[in-house]
Amino acid sequence: MIGQFQRARRPSRALARAAAAALLALTGIGIGSHQSAQATEVPVDIAPVSQHLNACFPEPALPWLPYMGPAIEGALIYDDWIASIITAGQACEPLRVPLFGELRMPLADPVMTSEFGPRYHPVRKRWLPHTGVDLVDRERRWRVPVLASGMGSVMATGSFAAYGRSVIIDHGHRVATVYTHLSSVSVREGDKVEAGDRIGRLGSTGAVTGPHLHFELRLGGAAVNPLDYVAPWPEPPPGHA
Repeated sequence: MIGQFQRARRPSRALARAAAAALLALTGIGIGSHQSAQATEVPVDIAPVSQHLNACFPEPALPWLPYMGPAIEGALIYDDWIASIITAGQACEPLRVPLFGELRMPLADPVMTSEFGPRYHPVRKRWLPHTGVDLVDRERRWRVPVLASGMGSVMATGSFAAYGRSVIIDHGHRVATVYTHLSSVSVREGDKVEAGDRIGRLGSTGAVTGPHLHFELRLGGAAVNPLDYVAPWPEPPPGHA
């Protein structure tokens, strides 16, 4: 028994630079006391993200943008980008809110280090919304397996700027989970997964202060507190005892 859980294609570089420049012009980021936003692209060495088109949602997901440093990260554009991929890919489906326990924790034996909701950001040094929970292995081991929370299909994988190496899983009925800061990814877009399947390993890619898993639950694209829906494993998942 486990201890109780504690409380498609990538756009061209020119297009990415143009999109980022347009965003800077619109938001005014980098003016005044903010750090200058210098485009430092995070290498994408795993599957690229497709543009998700849907008959019920004729607009594509927002274009991929390179990591522009902490100034743009603070504008929360990457959260909007993640939400747009999920919303575009699931628009035709009716929303069904999962019952508690239908989804499982993405680590076999996790400890939470940062809660859902407003928090003082350890990198940005100011209060910002936290759209998920941060988890580590109870023994503080690095590169432990990250597990699919439930049955579904891999909607997207890639190096998602401040989120680092990430996986998004579509569980159907407009329910999706997001796994970020991974050290490695072991699935590809379109793969089918079952609860407990290894999708990657815990790491520290992206904008982090140390190794951990940032885990999100999205209902209709909107981030909700995973702890209201996701249960611990009653016993070690197969292959992770």
